[in-house]
Amino acid sequence: MAVIRSKSCSITRTDKWISIEAEEVWYGIYFSRKGHVIHAPRDVTPEWIGLNVRLALQTSESFTPIDGSSVDREARIAMEDASNERRLAFWDDITASYSYKNRDVAWKKFDLVAASWRFDSTNDIELLSTKSSRGGGHSAWPRNRNEGRVFSVSIDAPDRHIGETVLKAFAQCEGPGKSTEPLFP
Repeated sequence: MAVIRSKSCSITRTDKWISIEAEEVWYGIYFSRKGHVIHAPRDVTPEWIGLNVRLALQTSESFTPIDGSSVDREARIAMEDASNERRLAFWDDITASYSYKNRDVAWKKFDLVAASWRFDSTNDIELLSTKSSRGGGHSAWPRNRNEGRVFSVSIDAPDRHIGETVLKAFAQCEGPGKSTEPLFP
């Protein structure tokens, strides 16, 4: 049985900043060791968002074997260590750049849109609005409450169109971690 492979990125936003983080897919999702990751003050344009989402997805890597076999355990452990090191350095930069007391404070109260692209079979990017919990975790909506919370846009669409679709997805995020309404409704 062939596995449907995908590339992914996380788009997070608070009242201070927005970040876009390429991910690696290894039968699970990890912070990319070398893909495109970026953050900026929240008031960026839809064009900026679209350009950086595209770059993050294009540089995301899928290491899930096509045939569904297992991945090399030692390679996965080495990847996890390097991924975590880069992830913590990225969050330390966010902490310093936006004057948070520490990384734990920076990790709380942000909206999250999960983006995935099944690059082997489609040009469509799926954008999933999430709900946050009091503890800062994020999850997808139950299928019976998913309507209007999943968006689709082509990887080949203009930057502005991708960015505007991301902002529509942010507008559907809910929970105690919700930041604020979109700047570009």
